[in-house]
Amino acid sequence: MQLLLVEDEDMAARKLAKTLFSVEPTATVVAITGSIQETVDWLRTYGSAHVRSPDLILMDLELADGQSVQIFDQIQVTTPVIFTTSYDEYALRAFRASGVDYLLKPVQKEELQAAILKFIRQRALGQSTAGQTSDALRQLVQALHG
Repeated sequence: MQLLLVEDEDMAARKLAKTLFSVEPTATVVAITGSIQETVDWLRTYGSAHVRSPDLILMDLELADGQSVQIFDQIQVTTPVIFTTSYDEYALRAFRASGVDYLLKPVQKEELQAAILKFIRQRALGQSTAGQTSDALRQLVQALHG
């Protein structure tokens, strides 16, 4: 499984990668981007039909240059995304942007493992990005009202 990490803090990116490899030892991080523009540029170059094209993106919501969901305003992203953040108020917007899951920082190994398994199950079932987003959104709404 090839992953793109979108994280503007070096220490947070290293910690996330370490947690990722403990959960999915065969994963490959194809790149780490740290800003909206760097991510848009990378996705335009490598985002589809390319050797480095990621299967999954782990994306921090709050980057130094803005909210990462702004990436989706500039380029169509069809790769599923697991969002990570220290803030929970952006959850709905994140799910509308190809979100598979929404993890609060510090990302816990068990939560990341569950999110990756969810992605793997969805991919195996051949669900569309729209189906993933609506399922995730429904689960989030249930959790917020529960």
